[in-house]
Amino acid sequence: MKREAFGWVILPLVAACWPAYMVAQQKNGHQGTIITIPQAEIANTEHPVVSYKRTTHPDAQWYPSAGFGMFIHWGISSVKELELSWPMMAGTQIGWRPANNRLSADSVKKIMDAGNYFAGHACEKDNSCITPNAYWAMAKDFDPKDCDPEKWIKAAKDAGMTYAVFTAKHHDGFAMWPSAYGNFNTKNYLNGRDFVKEFVTACRKYGLKVGLYFSPPDWYFDGEYRNFMYYGVGRDYQGIPVLDRDLRPRTAIKTEAERQAHHREMAAFIKGQVEELLTNYGKIDMIWFDKDGVPVIPAGNAAWDACISMARVRQLQPGIIVSPRLFGYGDYTSFESDKNFPTAVQDGWSEFCTTSAVSGWGYTKAPMKSTAHILNYLVRARAYNTNMLLNYGPTKEGVFTPEMYKSLAEIAAWMKVNAASIKNTRALDAPEFATVPATAAKKHRYLFLLAPAGGENNAAPTVELHTSAAVKKVTMLGHKTPLAYRLDAGKLIVDLPAGRSATLPLVIDVELK
Repeated sequence: MKREAFGWVILPLVAACWPAYMVAQQKNGHQGTIITIPQAEIANTEHPVVSYKRTTHPDAQWYPSAGFGMFIHWGISSVKELELSWPMMAGTQIGWRPANNRLSADSVKKIMDAGNYFAGHACEKDNSCITPNAYWAMAKDFDPKDCDPEKWIKAAKDAGMTYAVFTAKHHDGFAMWPSAYGNFNTKNYLNGRDFVKEFVTACRKYGLKVGLYFSPPDWYFDGEYRNFMYYGVGRDYQGIPVLDRDLRPRTAIKTEAERQAHHREMAAFIKGQVEELLTNYGKIDMIWFDKDGVPVIPAGNAAWDACISMARVRQLQPGIIVSPRLFGYGDYTSFESDKNFPTAVQDGWSEFCTTSAVSGWGYTKAPMKSTAHILNYLVRARAYNTNMLLNYGPTKEGVFTPEMYKSLAEIAAWMKVNAASIKNTRALDAPEFATVPATAAKKHRYLFLLAPAGGENNAAPTVELHTSAAVKKVTMLGHKTPLAYRLDAGKLIVDLPAGRSATLPLVIDVELK
């Protein structure tokens, strides 16, 4: 994960992977024989559709009413204030363009022929273009002495968050704990400091559910087999080279025997690291597997038998919540980034994850979104039976910036008044509905007046709740003075105060008899 410029929705059905090692040789002018990506083999493997029902374990039933959580994306990329992982991948400035604005084949050919695979990329403006090897070299400068996860989690608790998810390992492959598997983790750097343990300990201290993010795609471990040209370029254009760890065209093809041996090594590596996370830290409430690329093991390959399985995950942590992004199925539906916000009430468990910064999951100095913007998304998510997982990216020192703490403090102040409308609530059950986003909890119906952020506020003089239940009273959360209302054939009409002014969402509490 993740890229704000290319979000997606993952449904618990099928997950595709693309075999980056599948290549062909062709002549390419002065460069001689290089390896290119044959289009027929791009994104052409799938995991089989499986029949899976979400967990019914009692320890997992906290999830649908959790409401609000904190995502923490952090790693060695913070050394140079880069996004996690993706800066090392060439060609994203081509492959991430919307379909209606793609570059011409001639334009792409010129970029490929020139060998400047970042041509036109935003990284050229700030000199942040980086090769995989240069990216990984940041590990030696990663030394966050001021990191104290308790401060993150206390701020999350104060902001009304009930769970937190920490990036134990992103696609770049740097494991934030002293893993016995591989040589790119805190065992080899930072004198074996265990950030996962510190995070878990902080969550338990403040009573938050513990979530760990783990990327099965590991671009470091897979470095000699992976293509560091974004796969979408080879999908859309011909003659695209396969790039190595220095972003140079590869000139040798791995044999089938070498690839199969690597598949097995990758499978064992993934299983070993996941088992460490699920056995070394006590009870883990959630495992947030990510999707990008999925492990480079073709579907149906025998090596999958050696990889971590859903059954093994459940054996190690019976009450765990599992994301749908590794196996192609899981316990909830995942929506990523503002642009992929759900458009309807979700029947099953659901989560919307997004950034608190206007762009980027890691710390990149991007400005913060307004608190009004964040809270508008939160209340709308809850009105759709969806949790919101809001990301904050610590700096290279391992701290949140003053702007991040300001954001969290403003959310905390709002939640102090309005938390009842977010936690342990659900969407309105038919035939009830409202003319504004709304949630329900026992005898209460909460109607949200969106803040004026991006024209989302409710400017109407009234709001309506269609319900057959008798009404006891109507108030604004945080205010004891009743609001004027009237009933009309199963319709509750609430008159909004004239001249009302609010910079954050307001919540009307309709209490039923």
